[in-house]
Amino acid sequence: MSSRYELVEAEEAHFRIADMCRWLDVSRSGYYEWRTRPESATAQRRRHLTAAINEIFTANHETYGYRRVHAVLARSGETVSPELIRALMRDLGLMPRAHTKRALDTRKPAPPPRNCRSTTHET
Repeated sequence: MSSRYELVEAEEAHFRIADMCRWLDVSRSGYYEWRTRPESATAQRRRHLTAAINEIFTANHETYGYRRVHAVLARSGETVSPELIRALMRDLGLMPRAHTKRALDTRKPAPPPRNCRSTTHET
């Protein structure tokens, strides 16, 4: 239902609110009540967690997945499930970078060491 109200709010500069409410089959009073409703505790917590996840993710060079982000939050005293962390990271589009090992190319020989000593000896 709130997605319909969000659509009405986004398009209120272009269309009349009464018309949009009728088109979307929502009441005008419900729309105005939704606009003045305070943010729920769940929404506040998700907003707080989203900011914390973003901070942890960027501070660790975008390499932490949901398990490590959850561990950092748990160490800081935050009680939250790993599944919620995973869902929020997915909603934010945060994908950790995979570590790739650099392959050592042993097929071509290394160049010979440079001769630092003079080959001519004075006696």
